[in-house]
Amino acid sequence: MIRTGILLLAACAAAGCSGAPGGNDQAAEAGNALAEANSSFASANLAGGSWDGVFADPQASIDKFNRLGLRVGPYAQKGDVWRADAVPVAMTDPSAPNTVQALFTATGSEAALDRVTFTLVEPLAANDQQARDQFEAWVKQALSQLGVTGGDTAVAAIHGQKRLAGSLKGGADYAVTRETTRTDRRVAVTFSRPTPKLNGNGPAAT
Repeated sequence: MIRTGILLLAACAAAGCSGAPGGNDQAAEAGNALAEANSSFASANLAGGSWDGVFADPQASIDKFNRLGLRVGPYAQKGDVWRADAVPVAMTDPSAPNTVQALFTATGSEAALDRVTFTLVEPLAANDQQARDQFEAWVKQALSQLGVTGGDTAVAAIHGQKRLAGSLKGGADYAVTRETTRTDRRVAVTFSRPTPKLNGNGPAAT
């Protein structure tokens, strides 16, 4: 049910769904997009069960992210880093005021990714628990399809049930950060290459 909901959300965003008149045509387009999205989800475990399968080859990973429906743009050098950004995904009706959005970014060097980040952007005027739930499901679904760990841990960290940062089994560190700007509240979930452990000590994997 969650998978279908997330796919439908992505399909609606791609088709420009809204509550405006003429929704029948848009619903038909969304249905077509949903069918295409379902076919792209035919292969689970895209990263081979290890975060190294996400970080090792940026161009291959961008292709994997797009197979998940993330609609990631080109991976290119921007300043001192290489970066690729996905088209923002509306977690609420995109035609409504105070739309809550989800962002995805992958950064690193030309040879390898260093981190991927999922960010929830909620306008200060919004108070949408359903959008937050959708975001959490969106993150968990993406990682599940990649075949890597971290989705459950990150969501637990968002809710204060786990540390805000730590190491994951499967080869990644995670961190949950919060920021409030003049216009919105942001929750970022970042998965990155493990930091070197000094003298064999480091945060325990979860």
